[in-house]
Amino acid sequence: MGGKIDSMTRLTISRLVFCGMFFAAFSLAFSAKAAEISNVIISDVADVSASVSWTTDTETDATIHYGLDDAFGIVRNPEMNTKHLLTIQNLEPSTTYHFRVVSADKDGNTSATAGFIFTTKGKLKDKIIKDIKKIIDPEELKEIKDVIKEVAEEIEKPPVVVGAAKVVPTENGATVTWVTDRESSSEVELSPEGEYNPDADDPYSIKQGDSEESVTRHVVEVVGLEPATIYHFRVRSTDSLGLTGVSPDDTFETKSQLPTVQNARVTKVQEESATITWSTPVLAKGVVQFTNMRTRATKTLGNPVFAANQSIVLTGLEFGTRYNVVIVATNKAGDNYESRPLSFITVRDVIPPVISKVRNESTLYPGEDTKVQTIVSWLTDEPAACQVFYTQGLVKAEGGGDSLLPEANPLTDHTQVVVGFAPGTVYKYWLTCKDESGNESQSEDYVLITPIREKNIIDIILENFQGTFGWVNKIGK
Repeated sequence: MGGKIDSMTRLTISRLVFCGMFFAAFSLAFSAKAAEISNVIISDVADVSASVSWTTDTETDATIHYGLDDAFGIVRNPEMNTKHLLTIQNLEPSTTYHFRVVSADKDGNTSATAGFIFTTKGKLKDKIIKDIKKIIDPEELKEIKDVIKEVAEEIEKPPVVVGAAKVVPTENGATVTWVTDRESSSEVELSPEGEYNPDADDPYSIKQGDSEESVTRHVVEVVGLEPATIYHFRVRSTDSLGLTGVSPDDTFETKSQLPTVQNARVTKVQEESATITWSTPVLAKGVVQFTNMRTRATKTLGNPVFAANQSIVLTGLEFGTRYNVVIVATNKAGDNYESRPLSFITVRDVIPPVISKVRNESTLYPGEDTKVQTIVSWLTDEPAACQVFYTQGLVKAEGGGDSLLPEANPLTDHTQVVVGFAPGTVYKYWLTCKDESGNESQSEDYVLITPIREKNIIDIILENFQGTFGWVNKIGK
């Protein structure tokens, strides 16, 4: 055979060479390495948008596939770069989105990341309201309304008072504490037991606390209550939505007022006795503890009667000796109060009794022989035997006038009755008193006028008749 190649063979060879070169180039193109994606950063997440940035090791375009699930939407920037930033617009607020970034170089080599997620800002209610506005089917709106009502009733419950409220009472108030399951106001409602009516619309007459407070641990200082009184109460807490939670009715009792010893003093010291007086703001019985400071012997003398003013005479004391006295007062609730110590020394009694509060009251007893009865009363600051003296007119008669019999026993509260005074007459009277040590005192002079007997109608007629016909009485004389 010769060395020539015909034209047909030459054409076939040329086509084979072209095809080989094409497939070689195609294979080379698709065997190139795709760009590497790194530093994917989510930024500027807002209500309806978010930005994503990333880098590639070669220049590529930028694409984001995104959506509410893995069925992604797409946002793309065809410009080639190594740093990429795309902002996704028109998103829904308060919604979680899935996305991945995709980058392709100029040769079509494509890289993609795994999936990322982000949640847009904003309130869920804004999204829900926006979605509800899109609904136009009345039946669907009714169904949504029913669901909203059901959820609201479950969520919007009043604050719950956790456990029982604790009360620490005082004489005139109480500290009330309690806890609620969420922030709410602090109010206490009360009523004295005698005024409490559970069937009334509002059984509580007293309301104290802070209606503007918003706390979970509540403390209210209740003031202005009466001592030793039972109160019905409950606590009330209202949240920011105006929903109110209350506790069940309960009771507590304020403490009794302490029998504070006041005006304690030694009013009369004698050779072997002393008088201790004091007062308390409430009814109380008292005990006096007195100690001989020489022998250190202590004795007790008490009065079992509940009274606001007390007086006890200590007897059997030693002359010229110092004593310390402590008064213990006890109220009806059994609360005790101890006074500060008092001190005195027994001395010879040289002070006469003091006479005070002298009064008189006269009564007229009509009849054929009209009589006047006068009651004279007075007080002395220590036991004393007294005597009443009197005289008719404003000038004392010679010899000191008349008198009643002296009292047989020493007293501090005195009463004497005078009979035989003439009606419509002025009398002067005075008192003398002698204590157990022989000290004597005399009161100032007092004046009284006895009442006049009222004339009846017959007396008036006879007087007028005698005045008119007085000459009749002279006939036969």
